Amino acid sequence: VEINFRWWEALYKTTQVVMIINHSRRFVFVCVPKTASTTLSKFFKKYDNLTIESSWFKEKWHHPISKIQEEHPIKGYYKFAYHRNPFDRLVSSWIEFTQDKGHLESWSQPLLDEFKTWEDFVLNFTGTDWANEIHLQPTTYYTHKDNVRLVDFIARYQNFDNDTDKVFDAIGIPGEIFRWQTKRHRKTEREKDYRTYYQNDKAIEMVAKHFESDIETFGDTF
Repeated sequence: VEINFRWWEALYKTTQVVMIINHSRRFVFVCVPKTASTTLSKFFKKYDNLTIESSWFKEKWHHPISKIQEEHPIKGYYKFAYHRNPFDRLVSSWIEFTQDKGHLESWSQPLLDEFKTWEDFVLNFTGTDWANEIHLQPTTYYTHKDNVRLVDFIARYQNFDNDTDKVFDAIGIPGEIFRWQTKRHRKTEREKDYRTYYQNDKAIEMVAKHFESDIETFGDTF
């Protein structure tokens, strides 16, 4: 997939969501957008007091594991990511990227300029450069290469608490500390059921086609 990086320079000035390599604990967190990656990244940074010079690589945004392996010595490290149903994830992406002031000021205003409504976006984005935008790629773009999984574990967003406990057990951090110190994003009223956003079969078909690799890999359904 050819990924569009045209807004990354502006995004660099504001983002805190990046892939994390923790050398002392020997793990890599591959940040798939809209899967609680902001909450987890900030927790990992704070918990181990990570710095840019050591384990906090702020120059990379949502870097896929294939690129991380090329650029960093992580052989033997525990590598993990999170997956979210693409029909749900795309709705959440649209809401945040078109309503959040930070995103709009740094990079996403062209999205709202080009697509005035959710329906316009979901029916037409795959025929534009937005189909290649880094935030809108399937989970498999971040976790696989040539249909081969390169991470050790892919947690499910819909099973967040149980799967996060498995991740934390593997990297040696008590899961209860994460639960005490963080509050995960709570869906707004506009987000409470992603299915209400899909008004016709065509919209469902367009999303299924764009995220075909995720649907085949993870068995997602509408």
